[in-house]
Amino acid sequence: MKVKGKFAKNVNGLKYFYLQSGYLNKEKSNTILFLHGFPELSYSFRYLMEYFTKEGYFCIAPDQRGYGYTKLIKNKKDKVTNYSILNLTKDIFCFLKELKISKVNIVGHDFGSYVTCYFSLIYPNFIKSVVTMSMPFSGTKNKKYNYDIKKINEDLKALKPSKKHYQVYFSGKSANNNMTNSKQGIFKFLRAYYHFKSFDYQNNLPYKLKNISPVQLSGMPEYYIMKKNLGMSQTVSKYMPSKLQIDNCFWLTNKDLKVYAESFRKNTFQGPLNWYRMMIDRKEKKRILDLRLPLNLKFPSIFIAGKSDWGIYQKPGEFENMKKFFTNNFKAFIVERAGHWVQQERPKKTFEIIINFYKSNMKKNI
Repeated sequence: MKVKGKFAKNVNGLKYFYLQSGYLNKEKSNTILFLHGFPELSYSFRYLMEYFTKEGYFCIAPDQRGYGYTKLIKNKKDKVTNYSILNLTKDIFCFLKELKISKVNIVGHDFGSYVTCYFSLIYPNFIKSVVTMSMPFSGTKNKKYNYDIKKINEDLKALKPSKKHYQVYFSGKSANNNMTNSKQGIFKFLRAYYHFKSFDYQNNLPYKLKNISPVQLSGMPEYYIMKKNLGMSQTVSKYMPSKLQIDNCFWLTNKDLKVYAESFRKNTFQGPLNWYRMMIDRKEKKRILDLRLPLNLKFPSIFIAGKSDWGIYQKPGEFENMKKFFTNNFKAFIVERAGHWVQQERPKKTFEIIINFYKSNMKKNI
């Protein structure tokens, strides 16, 4: 398979980088759009792109705003508000318009799932099917599961020892410097971070939380509920994998890791962290509510996550209520021997789930 790195030159103020493989067939609407999460890149879908190209699909995977080779066009300002979900979805809209693509099977992982869901709500005419991974989404107006992370963070401070929520930390002023200029260096920082959230870290044993109380939340690993006095680089340094574990990490070799490390070393983490800052902003939530978006999605949809992924349960009740938001024969698949990076840790299994989903929809003429 030949994956090409290309640029769409003017996408909502961006020189937009993307990976492309396969051949476009507009009559069959054979495009798959892959949207990555944090802290990843279009490169995160290298395995899936190879599998799907062999099946005749046209695959595109951008480095989203703030990531990788995607850059602001000269003279454009990088404002925090540019990372609003409303603008991130506009990026995708402009990208598809630039490529003259009118229909996609959209696949999002982690924060890419967040963009996937909002893009599907705001620009439904582009959607053929929806696959989300690792980040549950149960709608925009479900007050029961629309948690106020800032309030939760205040409650966590009262614990002994005091804790903090990772999303508030990522939204703060110190996070970028802490990770970009970490004592262990970006390469080792990312190695520990990816390991800590994967199946390879054997203490990732998720379970449903009873509620959103500080005591319940503090049962989650430190990459979600952090010690108040530590940054993320210090937090994950304690979970650095052994040489043997690194040598056996087939899904993320040192060569693969170098791609990520060099990208974040060059760009820093600030752009990606701005996504968090906007997501938990109360004014942003009001802007979303004011749009009066649909209460559910009627496209064929599935959710995939690793069995060792705590991301499924970090917002109690959201995973279980996805079926009320996705109303077209929605199914969730939990993959054995995978953590948060399911599309990299178990790429063939992830591919098999998605391709069977696509084939099932073809039989129904969807």
